[in-house]
Amino acid sequence: MTSTAAELRPLIRSPRRRVPTGLPGALVHAGVTVLCIWAWSIGWWPVCVVSWVVLIWLNHAALTLMHEAGHGMLSRVRWINEAQGILIGTAALIPLSVYRYVHARHHAHLGRERDPEFWPYNLPGSPRWMRVGYAWLELIAGWLVTPLLYSIRTAGSWSIVPRGQRRRIVLEWMLIVLVWSVVLTVVVAAGWWSAFVVGILVPAIGAGTVQTIRKFTEHLGMHGDSILAMTRTVVYPHRIGRAASRSQLHVDHHGTHHRYARSPFHQLPDATAIVYGGPEAARVFPSHGAAMLDML
Repeated sequence: MTSTAAELRPLIRSPRRRVPTGLPGALVHAGVTVLCIWAWSIGWWPVCVVSWVVLIWLNHAALTLMHEAGHGMLSRVRWINEAQGILIGTAALIPLSVYRYVHARHHAHLGRERDPEFWPYNLPGSPRWMRVGYAWLELIAGWLVTPLLYSIRTAGSWSIVPRGQRRRIVLEWMLIVLVWSVVLTVVVAAGWWSAFVVGILVPAIGAGTVQTIRKFTEHLGMHGDSILAMTRTVVYPHRIGRAASRSQLHVDHHGTHHRYARSPFHQLPDATAIVYGGPEAARVFPSHGAAMLDML
């Protein structure tokens, strides 16, 4: 065992802390949504715009919760982990089982042609217009394009999806169709289209764009033959940045997460200090802005 692995073992095996999810988070999200719709209805545009920013942040935070659930690290209790992941996935139009299947292959084939999350950027033979066009499509409509990509990639490899997992994928898709059919029926019957667009659709589109930018910043344009060589990690030196990182479950410590995917999210900052050294330190950035500039 290397000295690095020996230092990391107690961090990776440390017990998972309770994640601040559930009723309090749902109440905050619902409250901001109501505030946004109310501000729009009375013409308080600045309040509405600020509410959008908060909702986009909360929506993206929910996606990081789903990411943790996909790794089975959101809760110590498995059924709670799965229930929370399915709930978020239903809202985000991505079955948890589909996300878990695709994301596991992203970890296993990072940077190679079999990485399903980075199609078509990881195909050497794909024309530039296709890669640039798809990048803009993801940036503009990532909230819809990403679920379609995940579902298409899963369907394309359906024959190798474990049989038990297939049944669960179908059931989770049925749940999504049922829930959103009911939601849209109520919206149409009550004439709530304006409220739906302002309080639900706009924040969803914004969160999809933020998710796409983060995905690009984590990996796009990286070259190498190791996990750390193909991943950017962001470590904020100041308190506000660290608090923002904490609110997103330290997903910005992305190289460390890829290196040790089963490590609890709250241990990633300490693990990053151990993992990154020597040449790897050049791939650590002090902010997302700096990492984005390097990506661009």
